[in-house]
Amino acid sequence: MIDFSCTNENFRNDLMELIRAFEQRTDETLSLCVGYVVRKGELKVELRSDKFDNFVKFRAFPFAPADDMEAKRLMKRYLKIAIYDTLVFLTGVELPYGCLTGIRPTKLYAELGEGAHDVFKKDFFVRQEKLELIERIVDAQRGKRNPDPERVADLFVFIPFCPTRCAYCSFVSMPVDRQRKLLRPYTDCLLQEISYLKKTAKKLGYTFRAVYIGGGTPTALPLDMLDEVLSAAAVRGVKEFTVEAGRPDTITPEALELLKKRGVKRISVNPQTFNDATLERIGRRHTSADVERAYALAQKAGFDVNMDLIAMLPGESAEDFFRSVDRAAELAPANVTVHTLYLKKGSALRVEGYKSTENATAERMVDYACRKLTEAGYEPYYMYRQKYTSGNLENVGYALPGKACLYNMDIMEEDTTVFAAGAAAISKKVTPAVNLIERCANYKEPLEYVKHFDTVMAKQKAFWGV
Repeated sequence: MIDFSCTNENFRNDLMELIRAFEQRTDETLSLCVGYVVRKGELKVELRSDKFDNFVKFRAFPFAPADDMEAKRLMKRYLKIAIYDTLVFLTGVELPYGCLTGIRPTKLYAELGEGAHDVFKKDFFVRQEKLELIERIVDAQRGKRNPDPERVADLFVFIPFCPTRCAYCSFVSMPVDRQRKLLRPYTDCLLQEISYLKKTAKKLGYTFRAVYIGGGTPTALPLDMLDEVLSAAAVRGVKEFTVEAGRPDTITPEALELLKKRGVKRISVNPQTFNDATLERIGRRHTSADVERAYALAQKAGFDVNMDLIAMLPGESAEDFFRSVDRAAELAPANVTVHTLYLKKGSALRVEGYKSTENATAERMVDYACRKLTEAGYEPYYMYRQKYTSGNLENVGYALPGKACLYNMDIMEEDTTVFAAGAAAISKKVTPAVNLIERCANYKEPLEYVKHFDTVMAKQKAFWGV
């Protein structure tokens, strides 16, 4: 437990992300008070702790920002460096990503340009193997990123319904059996929003390179409603059309035939684990044999398949996870994304007080996955990190040659405008020339989305100006 205070509350939430990462790895109780002042071209930081007989440390950084935005960015960076360096000394703990926080490390690396390697290594204290992973991903993305962000966009559609709610899930998703009355009104609203967004994109001069229908589990919808959504979202000639089928208990020959008919090229078949005991423990209503059956059907139908695995699921040993990785590699889907368990507010596991504190095990798991999958011919091609992640680690997507998911890269690197429809969907307007990203968020809850759909459409029209 680290009792943290800072003289500027505006930075507190950002700095707490770093503090929490240390808290995961130490049982010590100590206080850390941080103060700073800008004077004569320097940012001077004072750090005090009750450890080692009232420990005090001072750090000074050159500080000559060009504007207020750069001043805020540099202040946060230098405060993180000072806090990290101090906590390493006080606790003896080092983090795999050092003082680097934030969701998109590869985006930051690319933005820093030629000096990125030294900044990540010397300023952020990122471990060598994690730095190499970041650099490998940045390199793998060359030639695959959006070639024309001014005119090429993506379309995202959200279906917030699943067969059951997983114990680790914090997304806005609902068990479909309990929401039958909401399906029709939700679908009707969604169809209107998709139609508006596609027309608007055309008026603004955009074409789509990727269409992504996510969830939830879109294939949990009745097939007639799914057909309506697929027909509305389909774009002639689009490079990539993906549907998160996800749950194998929703993948039937009839569903696959419909997806194929509507031009879908890629689906997900997500085991999360090939351990049946774990599947039951986390609230999945299927077995690993069901996953393999669904995968065989999808493969026979000619789809590219995305698979997800999660490290550090409750009750799983490292060896359990290794077996899941081995089986995924044997099946050889187009894409395997290895997630590290994270528990946000709203997930059943977090409500029940579950904590994942075996950081060394988490590191063994993700390291094994990286080694095994790359040996099997996969290349890491996108990455993101989240708060409350086991071991302060990462989520990484691995793809076979030529099989990288364009939408995954676009959404993580934030270089592509996204027209987004549905509850909890967030449209993004990217203007690369001035490095600007604007967002328009819909109501999170499906019922609120339906009840206030007029407001949703009014916000979209104001956002796009059409």
